[in-house]
This record gives sequence, structure tokens and C-alpha cells, in this order.
Amino acid sequence: KCEVTMLSGLPGMGKDYYIQSAGIDVPVVSLDVIRRKHKLSPTDKSANGWVVQTAKEEARTYLRKGQDFVWNATNIGLFVDYGAKVKIVYLEQPYHIWRQQNKSREYALPESVLDKMLDKLEVPQLAEAHEVVYHVV
Repeated sequence: KCEVTMLSGLPGMGKDYYIQSAGIDVPVVSLDVIRRKHKLSPTDKSANGWVVQTAKEEARTYLRKGQDFVWNATNIGLFVDYGAKVKIVYLEQPYHIWRQQNKSREYALPESVLDKMLDKLEVPQLAEAHEVVYHVV
């Protein structure tokens, strides 16, 4: 029906930059954009469920139309249920560049948050999608 490109990588690895530089001209569903639009903090756990549901509903709209889009978050089960082709693009920068990029971001995360996320990082495996691209610099 359609192709969903799911971006994977820690915050500050360059997912938004990848979208811009790759010339991808399809809608983007992003939890961060939804949070910013509604002025919600990423650390506000009470709002996270609503943000995820809002993103999923936006994705369902594209899936029902059979329209390609980028999913700038995790969770691919929804896409498979709709018969979409799923492509995961995993992005990774060298540690020092990643930390510099985070500091330069408009919405930088605290170092302690990055450390916790790094400890929990799971690199996507080839069997998790129809196609997996490792964009490691």
C-alpha cells in the first residue's frame, strides 16, 4: 500500500537533518513536533501517552490513504497491521559529535538523559523491517 520510513537513533544523532538533507518529500510524523506544538516537555510522563496516541492517529490517516510518510519515532507494529512496507533508517554519529550536536540543538537534552538513553539503545536488526539502512558515520 505505502512505504513508511522509520527513523531510528538517539536524540541529537541527526534524524531531522537526515530528512532535510535526503530530500525526502513526504509528510513526517514526529513525537517531538507534536510535543513542541502543544508546549509539552519530553519529560512530562503524564503527557507521553497522549502524544503517542496523537502521532499514531496521524499515521493511521496516512496509512488509510496508502500515502508514504516518515515516522520519526519507534513502534512499527501499526504499520505492518496496515500492510505497509517498513524501512528503518538507523542513524549514528561518533560520540563526541553526537554530544556536540545535542548541545547545539534548540531543544537540547541534559547529559544525564542522553547517558540513560545510550544505556538502553537497541540497534535495529535486519529482521525487524522489510529494509534496514545503517547510516553510521
